[in-house]
Amino acid sequence: MSKIGIIVASSNNNQKLAIELQKIAIELNYDSEIINLVDYNLPLYSTIEEEKNGIPESVLDLATRIIDLKAFIIVAPEYNGVMPPVLNNAMAWTSRATKNWRDAFDDKIVALATHSGGGGQKGLQAMRIMFQHLGANILAREILTTYDKSLNKNSAIAILHNLTKLSRA
Repeated sequence: MSKIGIIVASSNNNQKLAIELQKIAIELNYDSEIINLVDYNLPLYSTIEEEKNGIPESVLDLATRIIDLKAFIIVAPEYNGVMPPVLNNAMAWTSRATKNWRDAFDDKIVALATHSGGGGQKGLQAMRIMFQHLGANILAREILTTYDKSLNKNSAIAILHNLTKLSRA
């Protein structure tokens, strides 16, 4: 069975959601790992930064970790109606760290999740657009939690089952 990556772009409520998802994965005997993009503390991507300093070692590590996954869940808050800058920045760097800019994402099975203080749907939509463009196959079912709406464990279980099943195909 392949490992399910849980890529989180937060150190607050979305990190808590990622930990909840990993606990459920463990209950199901699925191998999983949390990759917190905040921990990488990446410089802001720009062509000037890349030309001046090259691809940071931490980006090469991140790209390798993502390439090794067949399926993952992106857990990120909605910021100003889109995804958080740390997610966009990490994916920009990752797409530059491989021979082909889609190498880390092409044909991967991806689920989207968010904990949002607001609606969350726009953030999920922005993530869907980005990861589809990067070549990932996005599950139709999403996870959206808020302060008033906790994680639906049955929905999380179904998503984890689908990630595992589809990543074997």
